[in-house]
Amino acid sequence: QFIQADAASRRGLIQALEVLMSSVDIMAHAQKMTDAINCLREQGHHTHAVILMHVAIDQFAWSSITNEKSEPKDFQNWVNDYMISKNPIGCTAEELWASRNGLIHMGTAESAAHASGKVKNKIYYTVGNAGIVKNDITDVIFVNAEDLLMSFITGLLWFIEDLKKDPDSLKNTNSKLNRMLTYTNL
Repeated sequence: QFIQADAASRRGLIQALEVLMSSVDIMAHAQKMTDAINCLREQGHHTHAVILMHVAIDQFAWSSITNEKSEPKDFQNWVNDYMISKNPIGCTAEELWASRNGLIHMGTAESAAHASGKVKNKIYYTVGNAGIVKNDITDVIFVNAEDLLMSFITGLLWFIEDLKKDPDSLKNTNSKLNRMLTYTNL
């Protein structure tokens, strides 16, 4: 037997399915990024894994805004909203942004924000079970790369949950993610 549904019920069901499929697309993109990050980590390329984490955060922060061009505050807002507020990692969003700039642009822990005094602390990343016994450097903090990755993954889950509640933002995010470069087997 078939169950007859009114037009409003059908629309509601279609909208629910669209949200589900859209969130699956976002998860697929996130999975590709985390797979690439883990591939680098497993081969001992920890610095490059951290760089790619910053790129991934950048991409999701950009996908969360309606503007075409993102700004530092967009990265920092995404980090605050979805990572640090729910899963603190021992640094601020501003420090993470400065770290991102130093690593991506120069391969160092220092960025223009440190040189200008806008951001005091540089981030040094640790991996595995490395522990800091003593830190005499007053402008350096340590962040475990695995903790950063877990905070990012958890942040993605929070981000997707928020998108499910806001169809316009979900559509915007999917539209931007669909524009990102991908490859196709021919």
